[in-house]
Amino acid sequence: MSIEQYQLQPKMNEKQQKWHKEMKEKHRCFKKFINSLNSIVSQQGYGYHMQKFMKFCVKQRYVTGNEEFEELLEFDSEKITDVLEDYVDFLQEEGSKAVTTLLSPVELFFTMNRKIWHNKLVRKGIKELDIPRGGKLPITDEEIEAVYRNCKKPRDRALISFLGCLGIRPGAIADPVMRFKHLIPIEKSYGIKVYDESNEGYWGIIIPEARKDIDDYKQSRIRNGEIITDESPIFATYERIRKRKYQHLNATTIQHLLVLLIKGNVKRTVIHGNRYDKAITYMFRKRFSQKLGLENNVNSNIAELCMGHKLPGAQHTYKSGITLEQVYYAVKPAFESLTIDSNVRKDMLIERIQKEKDEATQINKSEIKKMIIEQFTASQGIH
Repeated sequence: MSIEQYQLQPKMNEKQQKWHKEMKEKHRCFKKFINSLNSIVSQQGYGYHMQKFMKFCVKQRYVTGNEEFEELLEFDSEKITDVLEDYVDFLQEEGSKAVTTLLSPVELFFTMNRKIWHNKLVRKGIKELDIPRGGKLPITDEEIEAVYRNCKKPRDRALISFLGCLGIRPGAIADPVMRFKHLIPIEKSYGIKVYDESNEGYWGIIIPEARKDIDDYKQSRIRNGEIITDESPIFATYERIRKRKYQHLNATTIQHLLVLLIKGNVKRTVIHGNRYDKAITYMFRKRFSQKLGLENNVNSNIAELCMGHKLPGAQHTYKSGITLEQVYYAVKPAFESLTIDSNVRKDMLIERIQKEKDEATQINKSEIKKMIIEQFTASQGIH
């Protein structure tokens, strides 16, 4: 079964796009709410959760219709607090394990429309569930290499090495779409701006191994008849008809592609329900974080930036001003451990040891030469 046959439909389908457009045109309050979100993925998720909340409100007779958003704005602070407390109770009785996640879109709606409520009281009603959290473990070096070596197609191999060396969230590949114009050559690597043209944008480094895989994948597409331009997506869906623009991979497709690729290659243990110790996409991100922080002592600010985390306090301005070169030279010491192929890592290790040996030899030669000169100078009585 191909991934195109296997994949689920993206959440933002034509029906949802139409609904979002209609809501923004009819309801200024909804437009203010949804436009406060930069990411399409966030917009579709928050819009979906807002629909769930409105259905709850209709059922409880707080509003008269699923799209009567303005009626919510007629509530005073006490009423909003009551409604949100009831919603929290409803979600918990329903057995939801993500109450905070479902509540956040509703809170954002009220916030963007300048409404005030007793937020602490509402949050106090959320019970901490004694359920083990999944996704804590990274994919191991042995497992990621097994996945990598078992990839049959250039695209799959490029995707694994791409995720392995960048540690990005899968959605970053498609929101906005990463295109070939975003690849900036730097030595034997590529630099790439993640979340380009956004306040959340930051530099990532595609290590030499991953650069080669991407270049090989690009050449395979050219051989198959695709006309590649700077605007072409780095990762594309397969197209049967040649010489047409390929559509880019989206987060949903990547998720399900990874399910196929890791099958039989990664050991995952059930923690609770459908939660595993290794999350399908985020185990690559966990490995990346471990390689930068624990194994190579990369500058903590750079490491946090490369994870796409917001930097605290004054470091916010530091994030926006940092250059590609600064990120590259900070992350470069981690290239060896980030490399997936153990044979390539071995060659890199040998090269590094030889370089250190040569440097040590040069230092020794310099010290011996200095000592001879000093002894000669002393014997000649030269001051």
